[in-house]
Amino acid sequence: MMRIVDVASHDRQPAGEPPAGLVRPLFEGPVDVVGDVHGEIGALRQLLARLGYDDEGRHAAGRRLVFVGDLCDRGPDSPAVIELVESLVTERRAQCVAGNHELNLLRRERKHGNHWFYGDEDPANERRFGPCVMATAAQRERFLAFFGGLPLALERPDLRIVHAAWYDPAIAQCRAARDDLLSAYRRFELPLAQSDEGVRLKTAHDLEKALNGAALAGSATPAFLGDIAAYEEYYQTGNPIRVVTSGIERATPVPFAAGGKWRFVERVPWWRGYDAPQSVVFGHYWRWWDEASHALLSKGEPNLFVDEEPCGWHRNAQGRAVAFCVDYSVGARFMERQQGRHRAFHGRLAAVRWPEREVVFDHDPPTI
Repeated sequence: MMRIVDVASHDRQPAGEPPAGLVRPLFEGPVDVVGDVHGEIGALRQLLARLGYDDEGRHAAGRRLVFVGDLCDRGPDSPAVIELVESLVTERRAQCVAGNHELNLLRRERKHGNHWFYGDEDPANERRFGPCVMATAAQRERFLAFFGGLPLALERPDLRIVHAAWYDPAIAQCRAARDDLLSAYRRFELPLAQSDEGVRLKTAHDLEKALNGAALAGSATPAFLGDIAAYEEYYQTGNPIRVVTSGIERATPVPFAAGGKWRFVERVPWWRGYDAPQSVVFGHYWRWWDEASHALLSKGEPNLFVDEEPCGWHRNAQGRAVAFCVDYSVGARFMERQQGRHRAFHGRLAAVRWPEREVVFDHDPPTI
């Protein structure tokens, strides 16, 4: 029988006393970095078993877990996922960074698939996402406290973890922050909204949106709307917390539909400009095993990985492998269930084993 090794007491930080700041030290030793879970508790338990963890999150070889955020929303049991990860973090068997879905809940924003948090049992939600477990009032309070105490990034000499983008200017601002996540977000956000440039862009955005309401509500691709694009780019890139949790975006002259609305900014593959020695593992950007799955199940956004191997590392402009997206679209399983697929999902949950650089999935590639 293998001996279970618990290495929590050997970590650099005293138990129960996480370091201040939004960028914190990553565990020493071997780790398994888990992609966006999105409420898929079954996939998470299956993946952890495949990685060699017991029900308490302990590993025979002393490995530990790191989660890249987006624990919740869309899937059938977000509360169970958060309960499990929170317990692992408390026991120092895991670390977790905040993703944009955790940030949305901290900001009390109602978004795609987070009705479970608000106890919203509207039949339209069940028709769209399937049945899901609703959070209790006590869970909501505890989950917000957990999210508010999460870092935005983790780092050590050989490896960095972030939800969406390791962009040095934004990381530097987050590294200097000493307030909690929500307070820091508001502190960065307020000057954007109150600046002369912010007010000008918001006014132009609102006017252009009003003048083009019919086109924006239609199914035909609208003309490029520059004021909407300029404001959305300003809003996205001006707050460093938004950058690290949902990426860098730039205006695109060819609008596209994604998430139920027309988009005038597109995501930027930030890793092409990344040249630090540390590798980065991140999530957020849905990655597909094949292009056919992307065409069928994506939210509508362009595929940033269309020319890459399914398990390939992403290269910078100099051709060096520098980063790896570990989000293999498990968040799309609600769509697959709608289409009648209840096993061998195309959207899978993945982990990168470090330092081995191996990718492990909750199940093998679908064959049907």
